[in-house]
Amino acid sequence: MNEKGLITIAIGKKYAVQAKYLALSAMLNSPQTIRAVITDNPTALENFFDIIVPYDPALGNPFAAKTRLNLYTPFEKTLFLDADSLVIHSLDSYWESLDKRHFAYAGDSITSGVWYVDVEETMARFGLTWLPKFNSGAFLFDKSEEASRIFDMAFALMREGLGVDFFRAKLLPDEPFLAISLAQNNTPPFDDHGRFSRTLIDAKEIRLNTVKRTAFFIKRNKPVFPLAVHLCGRFGAVLFFRERIRLSLHFNPPLSVLYSNIVVFFRFFVRLFPKNKGD
Repeated sequence: MNEKGLITIAIGKKYAVQAKYLALSAMLNSPQTIRAVITDNPTALENFFDIIVPYDPALGNPFAAKTRLNLYTPFEKTLFLDADSLVIHSLDSYWESLDKRHFAYAGDSITSGVWYVDVEETMARFGLTWLPKFNSGAFLFDKSEEASRIFDMAFALMREGLGVDFFRAKLLPDEPFLAISLAQNNTPPFDDHGRFSRTLIDAKEIRLNTVKRTAFFIKRNKPVFPLAVHLCGRFGAVLFFRERIRLSLHFNPPLSVLYSNIVVFFRFFVRLFPKNKGD
C-alpha cells in the first residue's frame, strides 16, 4: 500500500471529464502526489491517474461512496477531492493536518439553525453539543480504526436517512451524515488559516489561474489562499470551463502557439485600426 496520495470519485461521463482536469492540475502543480480515482470508466482515465480503483455499486451510489472511502483507498494517508476541484499549489503541506488527528477538514462548528437538518433537534437526538458545517469536497483521513469508525457510522446513518432531503431529488447528500459522525467521534474542524481547499460558494474578488498557480478570493469577509479550489457554486462551472481551456493549452503546445498567434494578431489589428475618438 502506498503511503499517501490523492483520490477522487468519477462515476459517469461528466465526472470523468472533471477528474481528467483535476489530474492535469495535479500533474502541473503537485506532480509528486500520487493520484487515484474510483471510477466506472477506467479506459477514459487510465492515462491521467496512477491508480485506477474500480467502482463497486454494492458499496453504494456515488454520494454513499464517500462514506466508504476507507474501503476504497489504496493509501495509508488519503486526501480526497471532489472531481470538480483543481490543484493550485503543491499539496505536501496538507499531510501535516494528520499529525495529531485521523480525519482532517476545514469548516465551522454550529449549534443552531438549519443545515440539511434542524441543528438543535439533531444535537438533542444524538446527545451532541455541536455539529460541523463543512464542504465534503475536500478532507483527509488515515488508515486507522478511528477514521474507519467515522466512515462506518456515517454510512449507517445514511442508510437510515434521518429525514434528510434528497440532493437534486435524486441522491442523499453525504455531508449531514458525515457531520453527525464527526461530532459523535469528537473530531472538530481544524484552523487551516485559509490554505485548505475552499469552494467558490459566496466567494468574492476571485483571482484564479491554475497554470500560474494563483488562487485568491474573499470568503465570509476573510481572504483565503487555498492550495486547491472546489469549483462549485454560482460561477463554478464557468470558471472551471475557463481553467480547462488554460490546462488544455498548457499541455498541448501546438494549441498554445495557435492561441498566442490569435492574440498577437488581434492586438496588431486593434493598433492598426484604432477607434475613432472624434475630431
